[in-house]
Amino acid sequence: MTTKELTLEQLIARRRPQVEEPLLPETIRWLASLPNDVRPRQLPIEFARLCNGIARHWDSPRDCLGYLEDLLIDRRGGRSGFSFNVALEIAGLKDHYETVIHPTQQTAWDLIMVHHY
Repeated sequence: MTTKELTLEQLIARRRPQVEEPLLPETIRWLASLPNDVRPRQLPIEFARLCNGIARHWDSPRDCLGYLEDLLIDRRGGRSGFSFNVALEIAGLKDHYETVIHPTQQTAWDLIMVHHY
């Protein structure tokens, strides 16, 4: 059977399992730097690799926002998704990033307010 003949389920089953990755020291420092109400609790426990990725991209607005959006939006289809609490933590990080760390205009009204005042 060629790769073209495999079903999606067969391709997923063939995928190499992800090696469990510990939280890196720089990720732990990044987590400690976050405000208590923003700091994720479940994400580092359940998905250390993803938490390391967010921390690695945190200082690059374009990369970080792209990474967070890729985590929240299933562009490939077929993903099982995150638990509700983990999804909320990722969304909370994205909101904090866009409003506090690197504020971005969300609507045309935001642009008007910036130029008006």
